[in-house]
Amino acid sequence: MSEIAEGVEAIRSDNRDRILTVSMLPGFAAYWLLPRLAQFIERHPDIEVNIRATLSLTDFARDEVDMAVRFGPGAWPGLISIKLYDEELVPVCSPAFRRRRLPRAPSDLLKMPLLHDERQPWSIWFKAVGLDYRDARQRPRYGDQTLLLAAAIAGLGVALARASLVQADLESGRLVRLFSQSVRTNYSYFVVYPPGSETLGKIQAFQEWLLEQVRSGERNGAIGARAVPGTAGGTPRPIRRRRSASV
Repeated sequence: MSEIAEGVEAIRSDNRDRILTVSMLPGFAAYWLLPRLAQFIERHPDIEVNIRATLSLTDFARDEVDMAVRFGPGAWPGLISIKLYDEELVPVCSPAFRRRRLPRAPSDLLKMPLLHDERQPWSIWFKAVGLDYRDARQRPRYGDQTLLLAAAIAGLGVALARASLVQADLESGRLVRLFSQSVRTNYSYFVVYPPGSETLGKIQAFQEWLLEQVRSGERNGAIGARAVPGTAGGTPRPIRRRRSASV
């Protein structure tokens, strides 16, 4: 019985080393990560990546999650956070929107249907272009960028999108960017995990690969993917917090 127990524990330990469970927002998973993930799998066939796409908070111990990618301020108590890149917002819509009679000036948007992300008000973009805009609560609202962009592609209105998530749709022509004006968000994308996890090989490998993807996007001129300054030559300094909490 003792030998059987030791064997079972050895198998569990091996699986823990091989399986990497990552929590992230559905929009980031669908539009940024999944189109790139095959490269990581090809490079690290020994690591099985499980993606948990959710809007809910994650408790690393309770939910058996190894690491997370979060869009936020970077200060999560009790956790280590490393910035991936800053984000900017751009107005986008379907090229067939309004029978291809697209707005010619930012002020034209004030008279058009605007699609709203519940967490990202349009007012900050209008302020950046010198226009006054007051949010009306009855306008269409979406809880995640995945739904917001799907609505824009379907021609339901103009979306204020995170630039790094619409790159492929702009290149394919499913969406068009309306104006050159963009605005930086108050939040950025971060890799987050509990203290001590940075020594695990699977987390080191995935973190280094994510940062490499950001640097590659910068070199290729991808919009909305500005890495934290000074990370091109190595791993950025982690931010540590004292109290434990979910992220």
